[in-house]
Amino acid sequence: MITLRFVLLALLPILTMAACNTAPAATAGPGGPLSSTIANSDWVLGTLADTPLPSGTPITLQFAFVKAAGFGGCNQYSASYSSDGASTLTFGAIAATRMACAGGDAFESAYFAALERVRKYVIEGSTLILSGESGGALLTYGAAAPASVEGPWMVTAVNNGAGGVSSVPAGISAAMSFLNDGTMEGFGGCNDVGGPYTVDGDSITIGPLMSTMKACSDDINAFESQFMTALANSTQWSVNAGTLDLRDGDDAQQVGATSAIGR
Repeated sequence: MITLRFVLLALLPILTMAACNTAPAATAGPGGPLSSTIANSDWVLGTLADTPLPSGTPITLQFAFVKAAGFGGCNQYSASYSSDGASTLTFGAIAATRMACAGGDAFESAYFAALERVRKYVIEGSTLILSGESGGALLTYGAAAPASVEGPWMVTAVNNGAGGVSSVPAGISAAMSFLNDGTMEGFGGCNDVGGPYTVDGDSITIGPLMSTMKACSDDINAFESQFMTALANSTQWSVNAGTLDLRDGDDAQQVGATSAIGR
């Protein structure tokens, strides 16, 4: 992949940068952080109480670390959510696009209303059951194909090492691909970068990384340093609606990216 001379990221000064971040963390209930049984999972609706599902239209629900999102039958939607990681689950206000769909609006309204009444969840095999306060099932879902970090990604945001996350500056581009052989390759704005990675559930380890040694402008070099440091600090991953979210152990976002293949 990279034909120029490599140098271990561990030998570069950028690894001495502090990577603190005050980006919003995933919401959690009194029992602790979000459980991996919910975070980073994808579901397709099977039943909504006694309401018939629209024919040929999959109703979906995906959980990332911070938000849930999906397709309601007419519109794309998203909402924050909170869980104790064991059995409780509540959704925040639902935001949705505003398309008008013949025959789909009534079902979608009922679906969103059911989500707002959810207070509990249980996963039984490949089935997710969402219940209200009384314990009666409101919604049941079947497991969708699992999300994957593999594939090409266009970087859109990077931890700036100064307490926040910044969009990729105008005029700079960065990309990365996670290959199924356990290696990551990419472009940091100036140099080619690469190294191993491992995934265990929703945990990820990236590096040690290597980079070519091309010199670019100060602005590009500064961004590339932030990008490579952020990758090395990433310990959690989630994919939601074609967006990859890499975070550290404190749930601070390190890298945001969108799929380069529109998945």
